[in-house]
Amino acid sequence: MDTVVTFGAIVFGTGLWLWILRRYDRIEPEDLRHLINVAVVGGLASVVVAALINEGVSRSLGIRSSMFANAERIDVWKLLIFTIVVGFAEEISKAVATLVVTRKFGDLNEPIDAMIYAMTVGLGFASFENALYATRFGNEVLLVRFLWPVPAHMAYAALWGYGLALARFVYPEKNRFRVMWPSIAAAGIVHAGSNFLLFMQESYAALISLAALGVLAYLAHLRLIKLADESPFLEPGECPVCRNLNPPTAERCVHCGHPLQETEIFVTCPSCGQARVNIHGDTCPVCGFVLEPSDSPEPK
Repeated sequence: MDTVVTFGAIVFGTGLWLWILRRYDRIEPEDLRHLINVAVVGGLASVVVAALINEGVSRSLGIRSSMFANAERIDVWKLLIFTIVVGFAEEISKAVATLVVTRKFGDLNEPIDAMIYAMTVGLGFASFENALYATRFGNEVLLVRFLWPVPAHMAYAALWGYGLALARFVYPEKNRFRVMWPSIAAAGIVHAGSNFLLFMQESYAALISLAALGVLAYLAHLRLIKLADESPFLEPGECPVCRNLNPPTAERCVHCGHPLQETEIFVTCPSCGQARVNIHGDTCPVCGFVLEPSDSPEPK
């Protein structure tokens, strides 16, 4: 019976977060089957690789999981090394898994798809991790984990998911992992810092970690909205929020007031105004006008 309850709780929690995430993908929504496949395959592959690395590091440092459960003190330097390795191992494994599984199951035809798939792998990773925690500590931990670690894994993935969007649509001629690496490193550092604060087992440290997660989640929210505006499937002048058709040169939607001229990847063709084209060197399919590649700086 406990196994059934655990499975049901994990499926429900994962499905709820997936529903919330998919609501951002409103222009050309990804097939739900693709997202489930990415969550299961990408999440499972990355959690297995990361678990093996984490277990090896914890053994070499003499750190046991029971220490965290029983609030035992751990040498601060060992804890720092452990959290850094865990943070980078988990973010790199999730990023690599996303690159691999999206080639098989995904359809990266919009910039927002990169973040959606990255956060879906983060969700799958966290859900499989939750199953391990429920096995060790009981189903009582699931509610807290779905309210904290699950959105945290999704928020970390949002950082390099945005990097994947840049790699796919801004720098398609470059190696994707190379373009993504700075954002993967940033996610690893944030992940490590959050774990370090939590493992300190002090209330003030936990509050700092929770506040940082709130900021990161809000930034992910803003970037998802921004990338939704970049969809090549929008008609010239079409509002990405209310889908009202405005004049191609309109700066704001006359229906809802959403800004229409702040996109940086896909823009209305400046020659004919009849199609959306990639500003980084695409040719307009209607009039054949060739946009010059953007002078945007290299990702840092």
